[in-house]
Amino acid sequence: MTFKWVQVLVLVAVFYPVFTIGFCLYLTVRLPLCGNKLNRIFCSNWPVVQLSCVDTTLNNIAGRRSSEFRGKALQTCLPHIVSFMTYSISLFLEVSLTRLEAGQLNPSIAVILSLAYLIIPPLNNPIVYGLGLPQIKGVVLRFLKKGPAAEI
Repeated sequence: MTFKWVQVLVLVAVFYPVFTIGFCLYLTVRLPLCGNKLNRIFCSNWPVVQLSCVDTTLNNIAGRRSSEFRGKALQTCLPHIVSFMTYSISLFLEVSLTRLEAGQLNPSIAVILSLAYLIIPPLNNPIVYGLGLPQIKGVVLRFLKKGPAAEI
């Protein structure tokens, strides 16, 4: 990957959200408001759009597309993020364990931390990626609804 390609990706990563939020904000600012009571503690875009007394179909279409996209992106990226974080934390614990002197740490804790690096990431990956499959997700949800005592 060239430096130019990295620059393009960084620019897209910065300007796409700015453009999307700016467009949604523009659509909201142009609306006349018929009220001023928000049923929230803080002000967000959609409750302000709901205060309008004109047609908000364009706002609804723009807002729905971006929320669906965010949901799909999160569904796609979340297993990768969880796996990466699990591996990173386990690696950090292992490196920290090697930096500490043996006499400073309880031997039981040292064994648990060293085994965590060897056991948790390999067990985590099939669970995280397997739950994305509908067949496995259905079995897990049925098991959780019934409870472990109902299986015996």
